[in-house]
Amino acid sequence: MEIRPFNISKIFFFLFILSLFFPIRYVFFNESSISTGIYSDFTSISLYLSDILLFLSFIFIVSRGKELLLIVKSQLSIVFLFFWLILALFWQFYAGFSDLNAFFFIKMVELIVLYGTTAVLFKEFTLKKPFFVFFSILAGLQSLIALAQFYLQQPIGLNKLGEQIILPQITGIAKLVVDGATYIRGYGTFPHPNPLSAFLIVGVFATLYLLVQKTRRWERGLYAILLLINVLGITTTFSRAAFLALFIGLIVFCGYLMFNGKQKITSTQSSSSEVKEQKKDSLPAEGERVRVGWVFGYLTMSILISFFIFKPFLLTRATVSDSASLERMAYNKIGVRMVKDAPIFGVGGGESVLHMEQFSDVKLWPWQKQPIHNFFLLAAAELGILGALILIWVFISHVWKLFKNLKLPARHQLEPQATAGRKIENSEPTYYLLLATIFLCFLVLMLFDHYFYTLQQTQMLLWLILGLIAAEIKTP
Repeated sequence: MEIRPFNISKIFFFLFILSLFFPIRYVFFNESSISTGIYSDFTSISLYLSDILLFLSFIFIVSRGKELLLIVKSQLSIVFLFFWLILALFWQFYAGFSDLNAFFFIKMVELIVLYGTTAVLFKEFTLKKPFFVFFSILAGLQSLIALAQFYLQQPIGLNKLGEQIILPQITGIAKLVVDGATYIRGYGTFPHPNPLSAFLIVGVFATLYLLVQKTRRWERGLYAILLLINVLGITTTFSRAAFLALFIGLIVFCGYLMFNGKQKITSTQSSSSEVKEQKKDSLPAEGERVRVGWVFGYLTMSILISFFIFKPFLLTRATVSDSASLERMAYNKIGVRMVKDAPIFGVGGGESVLHMEQFSDVKLWPWQKQPIHNFFLLAAAELGILGALILIWVFISHVWKLFKNLKLPARHQLEPQATAGRKIENSEPTYYLLLATIFLCFLVLMLFDHYFYTLQQTQMLLWLILGLIAAEIKTP
């Protein structure tokens, strides 16, 4: 059997996805690593296994370099972002260059490479279902790890795979207090419960997408179990932002299926073969409504089971006046001051944490020196207002084009795509709905946290989803 570079690239890509769930890395310790007074991931330079696997996946599609460049160049917002990063880098040479500036620039270029690599692979091959099956299983595994951690109230011995040392008595660990007792939240193998919750949100919607598809009964049973596990897992993170994002996402996803999922096909507009294909791939209609009803039933049951199991713990999170919420507001006030002080190019990519105390009204302890807890405000503080606006343009332009695809009639969406001997996968409205819902959830999460900007796993997840969206956008 002939081994083609693209097939090798696919293998490394799926290994890359696996490595995101188990963040093995090497930290290059330097002065910036402890510049806050203690070691901080936010001021450190690390090489992850996922970086190496992404590079290998990219190397094996270099033969499609022209196609990759075409995808990137066709998105004007990405081009503007790249040139703004270069301009900001040159400004830092003038203002005071640091290794964190260089690392930030390299990381952003890597994310753009991930974006292009994902778009090329998913334009070329039928990877959608295998990818989301794989992702859902890995999310389920992380959920089981988080459940075990919460039950045992200690790590389960996966420190070699990224698990943190988490105990109720350790300062700086994410916890909640119930009836005077302190409990750690579920971490999985992630640096914090909040980024884990972002992955589990994708896992929940990926599982719902798989359940909506035409699958065998035993597959539906497995997906239903996986859905319950992922819902339980996301509950153990006790992330209020994740609960809000999931709630909004479920309204959008389920609402679309319920009220806009009936595809009407007229014999005057389509041949009998086209009708057959549209019925096969379109959103639920007629006989398929029963299956969608079962999916809603699985979802409702999963949420209710999770609520009744964790009810005492969930009630403690029903507040916005706790110390964590107040700290978020304080960090964001610091961010506003940074933007006012350096509105054009910001304080420098990757350097906002170093300036937190400078713009704070009070002394910050080393563990309190954290990034601004709002993605867009953090981007404005480090890249300037224009840099943040370009990032917003990137997000809005992709989501807008995806929603345009979602509104297209099924007949237009299901036109066959033929390309010189390569197998290309037709998309259907439910897939566009999946991507749009996931990204909408991300936008909600960005309003309350920084991890899509600062942490390796969620940085990669964000640009991976953008790449999946780019694969669905027509290039000239």
